[in-house]
Amino acid sequence: MIIREARPEDNAKLLEIERTSAQEGNVWFTSNREDFFEKMRYFEDGFMLVAEDEKTGDIIGCAGAGFADYWLEGRKQRGVYLFGLRTNPKYRMKVARWLKALIEKMGDILENSEAEFGFGSVKADNIRSIKILRHMNLFAARTLNFYVQPVLRRGKVKGLEIDNDPEISELQEYYINSMEDHDLVPMDLDRNFFPRLKEQKRLKVYRYKSAWAAVWDITGEYDVAITRLSKSLRALQVSVRFLATLVPFVRIPKLNEFIRSWHVIIFEYQDLKDAKKLVKAIHHDAWNNRIHLLNFAEDAEVDHIKKALGPFTIKLPFVLHTIDRKQSRKNFKPVIWPPRI
Repeated sequence: MIIREARPEDNAKLLEIERTSAQEGNVWFTSNREDFFEKMRYFEDGFMLVAEDEKTGDIIGCAGAGFADYWLEGRKQRGVYLFGLRTNPKYRMKVARWLKALIEKMGDILENSEAEFGFGSVKADNIRSIKILRHMNLFAARTLNFYVQPVLRRGKVKGLEIDNDPEISELQEYYINSMEDHDLVPMDLDRNFFPRLKEQKRLKVYRYKSAWAAVWDITGEYDVAITRLSKSLRALQVSVRFLATLVPFVRIPKLNEFIRSWHVIIFEYQDLKDAKKLVKAIHHDAWNNRIHLLNFAEDAEVDHIKKALGPFTIKLPFVLHTIDRKQSRKNFKPVIWPPRI
């Protein structure tokens, strides 16, 4: 076995591993994309390591890291986001050996980098992945609640404005204005994230009176399929799908069907009535674009977005784990959704 940096010719093998590696918990899901390296392109710098079986040429597993600037503990800090940890199902019983070697190699690279801290995110009920992060000496810091809404067939909202070519400076200003009350605020999205979304026409801004939202269309780039549900969620899914065949008011995907999603990465308002109208408007536009799910997110100790969403919402808590050079625990303020995770 060798540990090396991933190469472009590894793309097909890495995509197959991702398609066959379910993230576990009450909701099991797998992901599908065309380019395994796409997420790395949203960072100024980064790397992806693979463990390779020298005898067969199989990729046993992989993990990546992306460097960026964040506002944390009252100052700008260089951070590294740890992502893309995947295991080839054929080698699932041999995780310990390759993972230990990969972590050591990754540690050597990070030790010689400018990063002051690292962090990763994992679904709160994914016990296997949480154990891996603890093995890497990462501590749980904050919980980011993702609120997932099936797209509903809603009426048109008068007075809605949609900007298909939003100003990057306006979007970055939102993050700058969040620094006083939040931690882990990304400071470089105007350099390598928003320009790429605009180039690909995946970004638009919705406005309704005092409310506004930035939406990232991730269809085709990162589609998720639910492979298994807990008994209660499975019963709900079957019931709603049956009702939707009688009256088409909601799109509920089948198990193993790849889901078309939008990320609502910014959602701000002053008047709650305006916020609820804006949610309705986004649903209306998403329905017309044949989208299945809308994803919102905010810190678990905050309910600003949650209050606007209504009852037809599924909460998926993700725990952010961190590590710094002193391997000390971080006391974060509430975090906003760093969209590259």
